[in-house]
Amino acid sequence: MRSLLASLLVAAVPAVLFGCATSDPIPGIDGPEDDSDTESESQICLLHNCTEDDHCGGCSDGRNTCLVEEKRCVACNADTGTGCPDGEYCSSWGNCVPDGLVCPTDSHGTPTISCSTNADCLACDPMHQVCDSASGSCVACTPSDTSACQSTDQCVDNACAADCPAQCMSDADCSSCGGPGYEAHACNQHQCAQCSPTVPCPNGEVCSPQGVCGAQCGSDGLGSCTADSQCGGCGVDATECHIPFGSSTGQCGPSAAGCSDLGSNVAVLPEPYNQVTNLCSNDGDCSGVGVTFNVGEMLRDLTGIDDIGDANISYPMNSCAAVSIGDTSCGVCVPCQVDSDCQDIDIDQFAMDAFGPIGSLAAAFLLDQVFGPNEHEINMYCQPVAGGYGACVPCPGLIYECGVGESGGGGGGGGGGSCSHDVCDQGGALDASCGSCEADVCANDAYCCNTSWDDVCVSEVAQYCGQSCDGGGGNQSSCAHDECVQGQALVASCSSCVSDICAYDDYCCNNDWDDVCVSHVASICGYSC
Repeated sequence: MRSLLASLLVAAVPAVLFGCATSDPIPGIDGPEDDSDTESESQICLLHNCTEDDHCGGCSDGRNTCLVEEKRCVACNADTGTGCPDGEYCSSWGNCVPDGLVCPTDSHGTPTISCSTNADCLACDPMHQVCDSASGSCVACTPSDTSACQSTDQCVDNACAADCPAQCMSDADCSSCGGPGYEAHACNQHQCAQCSPTVPCPNGEVCSPQGVCGAQCGSDGLGSCTADSQCGGCGVDATECHIPFGSSTGQCGPSAAGCSDLGSNVAVLPEPYNQVTNLCSNDGDCSGVGVTFNVGEMLRDLTGIDDIGDANISYPMNSCAAVSIGDTSCGVCVPCQVDSDCQDIDIDQFAMDAFGPIGSLAAAFLLDQVFGPNEHEINMYCQPVAGGYGACVPCPGLIYECGVGESGGGGGGGGGGSCSHDVCDQGGALDASCGSCEADVCANDAYCCNTSWDDVCVSEVAQYCGQSCDGGGGNQSSCAHDECVQGQALVASCSSCVSDICAYDDYCCNNDWDDVCVSHVASICGYSC
């Protein structure tokens, strides 16, 4: 699956999102193809993510029983007080604790005892059972002891925190996301991703609404075009701008003499979606059309965990898209035209193939390494391939939903906010009904109308509303004029052309959009003013 889809996946998923992912073999476990029973496998410890007692066999301090309702390994029955040897009692947290050892706390639940070893913290709650010898305090973790954290966590200020949080507030929250070459250090629409309006892509690439760097397809990133030069970033053979007779704009698509050439001589979609090329008149013609997708291989490539086995699923291509050719178009079955066409992938449906026999320790260990306590699901979105259609690839956060929907819109809604402050002021969540700007921001970042209108939401006002929240005076940036007109500095988010120009010549977005900036339109954007 290496070709273009592999490139799309690498671009779309900042792989190794999971701090504990490793390509080393699992000690004592031969991998997903090992059909030995669990008794011959090494013991594992999923201390805070167990579903059965076998998941606790390798835990310390006798915590070898899974309290299933809390997914936590315990040593004794806290309800009955049984299970501990003489000289010990069962704490309310299910630990066997020496008689006389207690863990008093302050009004906030923070232990007030001093410690020198973890044993001194056994009577404390599960998030205060590690001793920080430097401060003598019972904490959740230390840099050298993250045994109480999830496998997908890191230790930050003696607290367990996700390597990649479900929602981010700043770029700093994403500092540990991704691995070498697949970094996801940008907070985009409150989701960790490769790029954002404040973290640009390398030269020549643009940032998609989902926070993915890649070559731009068409003048708008969705395949619209006025010249062939704007189609260079489109997928496979979709490098020609097809402009209908009498129109000034067209759609990027493959260069073909007719519909019969598609699939045989001309690629419409990247692998593995190029396995079939079915012509269609409507979506009904695409019912039942699908391709074989090796999700196990994809996860293996993206996480670096070599023990994940092959797992083939049938992925649907049930959308009939109009593929432009010259003055006409051909109906072709594709995976998607918009994000909602893409089906998220339920890993549990093929976990035996990818992770080993269900119930085996190998499967439990690998699933925990990849997903931690999260749902075993890969979230997908529609990555444009050419004008009007695309390929379904994982969201930047893989196990989290994309920050936006429907090709950059539709992700928001009314929300539960109010109209208590201006869009340029931080505060409580606003409502999409407050105004067109609020609606546009929340359509792209639902967090702003559901949770809080924070500094990220304020920064998105310029991106989605075309207005600046900067203070008065000076050379403010905006989208007050076209890129072919001289005037005040423009905002990079005004259009893909403006973004490309400002990446090349930041004067145009920081000072003035002068005659030099206008001249860049022809040389950088590929069309004349």
